[in-house]
Amino acid sequence: MSRWTLRRKRRTTPGQQAAAHALQQAESHVRDAEERQPEVTRAAARLRAARERNHFAELFRTAIEGGTR
Repeated sequence: MSRWTLRRKRRTTPGQQAAAHALQQAESHVRDAEERQPEVTRAAARLRAARERNHFAELFRTAIEGGTR
């Protein structure tokens, strides 16, 4: 005895379409972020160096003016 099964192509629901779009968008954002990572690292290093210079300048200024921290 043979059994026939009908297989219908299921249509995607609006929720599934939205989820697929959100996943594609998230993957795209991750790729963009990975591509920008070296640039972000360099900018962070520049900001860190500037912050350290400002900190040491403030310490030096405080020492010269005779103030205590």
